[in-house]
Amino acid sequence: MSTVVILCDHAHASGGLAKVAIAGAAGLARRGHRVVFVAAVAPVADELKAANITVHCLEQTDLLGAASRVEAALRGVWNGVAARRLAAVIDGCPPGDTVLHIHGWAKALSPSVFPVCRRSGLPVLLTLHDYFPLCPNGAFFEFPAGRNCERRALSAACLTTSCDARAPHHKLWRAARHAAGALSGGFTRGMILVTLSDRQRAVVAPHLPPGTATVAIPNPVEVENHGPAPVAENRPMLFVGRLSREKGAALLAEAAALAGAPVRFVGDGGEAGAIRRHRPDAELTGWQGAAEVHAAIRGARALVVPSLWYETFGLAAYEALANGVPVVVSDNCAAAEAVEEGRNGLLFRSGDAGDLARCLRVLGDGATAARMGRAAHERYWRAPFTLDRHLDRLEEVYAQALRGGVVGAGSATAMRVEPCTP
Repeated sequence: MSTVVILCDHAHASGGLAKVAIAGAAGLARRGHRVVFVAAVAPVADELKAANITVHCLEQTDLLGAASRVEAALRGVWNGVAARRLAAVIDGCPPGDTVLHIHGWAKALSPSVFPVCRRSGLPVLLTLHDYFPLCPNGAFFEFPAGRNCERRALSAACLTTSCDARAPHHKLWRAARHAAGALSGGFTRGMILVTLSDRQRAVVAPHLPPGTATVAIPNPVEVENHGPAPVAENRPMLFVGRLSREKGAALLAEAAALAGAPVRFVGDGGEAGAIRRHRPDAELTGWQGAAEVHAAIRGARALVVPSLWYETFGLAAYEALANGVPVVVSDNCAAAEAVEEGRNGLLFRSGDAGDLARCLRVLGDGATAARMGRAAHERYWRAPFTLDRHLDRLEEVYAQALRGGVVGAGSATAMRVEPCTP
């Protein structure tokens, strides 16, 4: 059994990224691996404690929670405390049987952890839960303009484009942070990049140096098989997630108005007002717990993923399919690869409210929705994204990395481990 050092900004499930990191850590520990979890932000999740995982938590705040903006800005560019602690942790690990796995660094740990990992000489995996290693704003998306971006990080075109979701000066800080990482050796050199979907791999491919190793390890989907939901009896089209521009929430409201379809939004964010303007009778529930989200999915006619940006995986879409709920997905995002057009869901042109309205009208027919729902359920459960499959995949890639079977960036060739897809 191996030693696995996992890096994650938060030691608790602050979001989907940390949830995957913690579930993987606990699962690997249950399988007999020695797991060390390095994080900046407390508290420590009960799952880590129950699995007897060694946790090194810096007891820092994440950048948004820092009392001083100046301190947060400086620590976000380079967290020296994190670098020193990580180096000490690695020094205590067996050199021939240790793998380093970076899940999250942009909210607290900073680029400082990358040169420490490289200097160790150990295999290093970097999961692309977002695009921060390749894009200063982490999304390949121009938030003010509402469109995707294909510019190379820190190019003249990148630096002169105002693309941040908050303000232009935030872009300057993000560029400075990216430059700090680039000057210390970069974010991908020597790393084995873990992609979550084929669509994501296609997005990042033009931005990677020749010889970069990529492997596919889809996220686990924590869902039980309760049979197909009664979609023909349900009415609302459902959105689950942050109500933000890149997520396409307002686009769905506009399409629902065009189609005359009832719509429910589970989540919160800055687009709530725009949703109300397009569809005054839309139901906005705010954030809800896992049980309530599950109930909302099983109570929906279809789940809609209208994202404008390059979504990396699409967890809600897979949860819907597992529950026999058809999905309507933008052809721009990763969840599109889960759709068998006309069988378990529908695809629409990204950003096109009229084309999305067309899909909503199709699923307005209860018999059509029920047929797609049954197919969605059957197709998903033929090869579900269970935690055990995720752990099997991690162990396979870790073993290959320790044997030198996955070739890193800068080498003449790269081994691509084929994806595990339903």
